[in-house]
Amino acid sequence: MIRKWMSVVLAAAAILLPAGCGRMKPATAKRVKSVEKGLMRTVYLKGLPSEKLTLDERMAFYRVPGVSIAVIDKKTMEWAKAYGEKDNQTHQPLSIETLFQGGAFSQMIAGAIVSALAERGIVTLGEDAAAGLKSWKFPPEFDRRNHALDLRSLLAHGAGLSDQVLLGYGADEPKPDLIRMLEGAGPASNGPLWITPARGGISRTRYAEAGYVVLEAFLSDRTGRPFADLARELVFSPAGMNGSTFEMPLPDALRAQAATGHLREGRPVAGLWKYYPAAAAKGLWTTPSDFAGFLLDLLRSADGGEGRILSMASARAMLGPYLENRGPGFLVDGSGDDIQFKLRGKTEGFACQMVLFPVRGQGAVIMSNSDNGFSLIDEILCAISTVYQWPHYRPEEKQVMRLDPDTYRSFAGRYEVGPEYFLDVTWEDYYLVIRPTGQAATRFYAEGQTLFYSTDPHIRVQFLRDKGPVDGLVLWQQDFELQAKKIGSN
Repeated sequence: MIRKWMSVVLAAAAILLPAGCGRMKPATAKRVKSVEKGLMRTVYLKGLPSEKLTLDERMAFYRVPGVSIAVIDKKTMEWAKAYGEKDNQTHQPLSIETLFQGGAFSQMIAGAIVSALAERGIVTLGEDAAAGLKSWKFPPEFDRRNHALDLRSLLAHGAGLSDQVLLGYGADEPKPDLIRMLEGAGPASNGPLWITPARGGISRTRYAEAGYVVLEAFLSDRTGRPFADLARELVFSPAGMNGSTFEMPLPDALRAQAATGHLREGRPVAGLWKYYPAAAAKGLWTTPSDFAGFLLDLLRSADGGEGRILSMASARAMLGPYLENRGPGFLVDGSGDDIQFKLRGKTEGFACQMVLFPVRGQGAVIMSNSDNGFSLIDEILCAISTVYQWPHYRPEEKQVMRLDPDTYRSFAGRYEVGPEYFLDVTWEDYYLVIRPTGQAATRFYAEGQTLFYSTDPHIRVQFLRDKGPVDGLVLWQQDFELQAKKIGSN
């Protein structure tokens, strides 16, 4: 059962923050080395061994300048270590104190803030945020019948508001306040956030950062204080998260500790990083060590120990699903001893992920300063899972299918992504080869009549046809999607 672990989680011990393997216990240092040398591609071909790779070579392969890792085992943070560079132009080395943008990690902090305010009788999880808003009101045409605007639903992405992804702003660009974002008015780059997207399926929840904009506006109206101040008082200060902040812009002292974001092709983000005015949705700066300490503090409280953020009852209520399989920000997956919480964060130039197995007392927080970070993070999780014997995050073995030669032949040709960027597809025996303009060729194997995959890196391609010849394709790699139209045959 999802809450079964509440009765068996042990109190977390002191957090270990070694700067390098030399200060670690020998057993810990051995596990660290095994992780560093044990990365695995997330997909491999059936009949072939899953090759082990080094962290250094995979960082270079994915063009990820830096990654920082904190690993939780036996309900303590066993080790934390940073690799690579803060900026691939200045070559400053990362440390475990280097700050990264946390993206959706912000949402779990927002959940803790709401829980702390509820303990103090300032809010309730069931109250209607729309009724409590003073600085802004939903327009008359907003149909309340299709929405749930209580705090619990906002935290669990169940309010039914716009599913637009909120973009960042450059240092020299004007920054919208929350009201302009809600209205979709300049200088906000988004449309109105109260608009309801078309829904499909039966799921009540759908990822919507808009709900956290409403939540943040409500909290500021109710308390009369900025969200960044609430986070510092209710979460960061009690938990000793000295490297975490929602302040915008970053204070000078923290700015010097921040990593630079990097784009897919390896260039630094213009101005080093973007700014995200919707703090509760994606405005967090933090470190893996800080965020792992936050998770452990919640687990201490949930077990009746001396957590510093929430009481036992509040922590137990927060660390579980609010709606379907969603808690405040994070997803809940599995059951019994194998239950896990997982959460990915993404901003321009940064990617991060946290995994927590609360019953097992295991998990990891991994943060990178690259848009390519998720591909590397998945391989790191495979290594950690193997070393620490996690129940999930193991490489997937895929069968190689052989299609009719005419089927392969129908996919071959040139596909246009843009005026100067093409994908050239050729057929060789039982696989396709795709050559992007200016990049190395990659083999793609069939897993369906129109669906193909590659193993290094793991990419999926769907060829498109409408009752006739193939006329395009869609390519997916992690959070990245690319579409191309077919303009010629080989």
